[in-house]
Amino acid sequence: MNRILIPLILIFAIAQVSWGQGSEPVFLISGKVLNERTMEPIEGKVVYEILPEGKEAGIARTNPINGSYKIILPRGKKYGYMGLAEGYYSVTQFLDASALDKYTEIEEQNLFMAPLEKDQVVRINNVFFKGRTAEITEASFPELTRFYQFLKLNKKVIIEIDGHTDNEGVAEDNQKLSVARAKAIYDFLIAKGIKEKRLTYKGFGQTQPIAFNSTDEGKKRNNRIEFVIISTGK
Repeated sequence: MNRILIPLILIFAIAQVSWGQGSEPVFLISGKVLNERTMEPIEGKVVYEILPEGKEAGIARTNPINGSYKIILPRGKKYGYMGLAEGYYSVTQFLDASALDKYTEIEEQNLFMAPLEKDQVVRINNVFFKGRTAEITEASFPELTRFYQFLKLNKKVIIEIDGHTDNEGVAEDNQKLSVARAKAIYDFLIAKGIKEKRLTYKGFGQTQPIAFNSTDEGKKRNNRIEFVIISTGK
């Protein structure tokens, strides 16, 4: 037994020295994927991507018993990661590893996922338009791709895409702009292969603010894209 144990200890020690001298620093991220309402574990996967281009960097599966996951990310990049599971919607988390200079462990990075319910309203973050137009900017594509992946995974979900604006300018123009922006998201999803029968779109202009239009931050919040779950298919 001792003859086996000693070589193993030596190998471990050599590996530790090698790591400290020549290996690239990495993040080790761990946590659980949980139902945000019941705090119960969810069996699914964690997808992580390189930002801002949105290139997929890898997939980790969660432990089916406790929902735990671990991912390792090398330095020099910015990353987004989120949980994916049928019947749930997840918000993307952000991690900046561009300035990392040593091995780092980040624990308890729990990913909370919302169970899908009829009439649920979800804001799509990180969708941007060029000025006061309906032209989608390149920075929006990673988020829209995640939205597409959500619809691809949840094949029975039917949604309505809603556009909203602040109160800057003429109300009639804002109404038209909100419709055009919602349709731009609709067209993106159709082009990716989502069936038309699963999607509708509407614009509400400046009529449904969620913040005061008296500040720039308030206007930014009011200029938004949301989706409403019309049917979960259950």
